[in-house]
Amino acid sequence: MTIGIYGLASQSGHAYFADMLSRGYRVIGYNRPSSHGQEVINAIQTSGGIYLERPENTNHEESHFVPLGDSEVTSDVKQLVDKADIIIISLPSTYHEGAVREMCDAGLAAKKTPVVLSPSRSVASPYMWRILGEKYPIICLSTCPYSCKAPKPGTALIKRRKRTFIASLEGEVNHNHVNMMRELFPQAALTRIPALTTLNNIGAVFHCATYMLNIDEIERRKSTGEVFSFYMDGIAARPEVGRVLEHIDQVRLQIAHKLGLQTFGLKEHTREDIWRKLTNALRALEEESADDIDILRHIRKEFTEFLDSCVLSSQHWLDITYGVVRQEGESLSSAIGRTPTYQNNSVPQLRYVTEDIPTGLVVYEALAKMLDIECSVCTEIIGMYDKRFDDDIRAKGRNLSGFNADYLKNYLLGKL
Repeated sequence: MTIGIYGLASQSGHAYFADMLSRGYRVIGYNRPSSHGQEVINAIQTSGGIYLERPENTNHEESHFVPLGDSEVTSDVKQLVDKADIIIISLPSTYHEGAVREMCDAGLAAKKTPVVLSPSRSVASPYMWRILGEKYPIICLSTCPYSCKAPKPGTALIKRRKRTFIASLEGEVNHNHVNMMRELFPQAALTRIPALTTLNNIGAVFHCATYMLNIDEIERRKSTGEVFSFYMDGIAARPEVGRVLEHIDQVRLQIAHKLGLQTFGLKEHTREDIWRKLTNALRALEEESADDIDILRHIRKEFTEFLDSCVLSSQHWLDITYGVVRQEGESLSSAIGRTPTYQNNSVPQLRYVTEDIPTGLVVYEALAKMLDIECSVCTEIIGMYDKRFDDDIRAKGRNLSGFNADYLKNYLLGKL
């Protein structure tokens, strides 16, 4: 199998390239001929490979150099399109349409090569289908499989590999495509319901309002060189911000409920008793297999697949993702404060609004209005962004104009 990476120069592009290369696959890494993109290509070609940096980890994987072998890095998109059996777009979701359009001009539509959006954010495929043709095979990842950085061109730092995530198979994804995904991402829970990646877009809940409601302090500390810990200072220390996030979270859960999907954490029907039984069973199995990472990944994947028709509240998501045991009645600010991953200083990133508003919050507002759900909290945060940045982010984002309600409902439920 030859794996194509569109966006080699990105942090996740480095990680995908290094990881897949180290696993023995032939990889075609592509980047547009920008100055940074060419710098990355030159670094890999000159050294004859890529350096994979790993911190201490339970897999006992050491940092090492991965030779290029018969793999390639290129700024020629036609090489990517002609040679790849599957193509992973490792760019922020706001660049996905441009990437697909460029590959389409190079002949992608006729090849039916499956495209993986990493991550897709919300309601991505209908926009890609406008370019590639209806039902072109697309796989949407709920998150990037790696927590990663690119310390310098030609070096990939994979801090950790995520134990499980959702991948929705959209359009004409066939048996061979499914087998590719199972081989490349054995930890992924595969689903045919696109709503699971669209509505489990937690970034749209955590990032947008937190950034906008803290923007003055974020900018002040940046100017003085002080640290602003995004989750600790922005949410855990500000319960009023946490309450806004909870309102956005409930909009997301109400959309799921109106679509007929099961939820955990919907205010009118929390299902806490069922959640408690499920997670207690999961933790017992994890404790029994604590020393075997492969079994742990399998257990988590099976658990996620069991929930593959459900949309989780942010607090339930923190439970299954980071092991922050759900406490009934606890505020989101408090749960964030108990999350070890967030207790490290997490630097605010502008993409938290420039990406997560147009491909997340704008989508939730549009779906809520379509389903007659009160969503003034989403509208207010989008308005704050427009005023601050003198922009019309709805016009640039996935505002769902041009798609009728029946089409969108059928798409989200996998019934097209």
